[in-house]
Amino acid sequence: MSTPADLSVEAALAGTTDVLVKALRALGQAGQPDAASRLAAKAWWALREASPRDAERVNGAMHFLARLPAEPGADPTEAPTPKE
Repeated sequence: MSTPADLSVEAALAGTTDVLVKALRALGQAGQPDAASRLAAKAWWALREASPRDAERVNGAMHFLARLPAEPGADPTEAPTPKE
């Protein structure tokens, strides 16, 4: 049986995952799909056992990102530099 505290933590995690998935997709659509994919993979790894449902949502974002073209001239082994 879940306690109110457990439900609160689950709701917070689900809400955080919503924001994360939107941010990952936005980063990918802004021309940084490789960087977004690396971040998504780290998030999936962190969530995979403790919260499989949230990990699956991040996995869906990774599939979305995999279909996006990379930024021209981007080096996929380096983190993106912030644009001013």
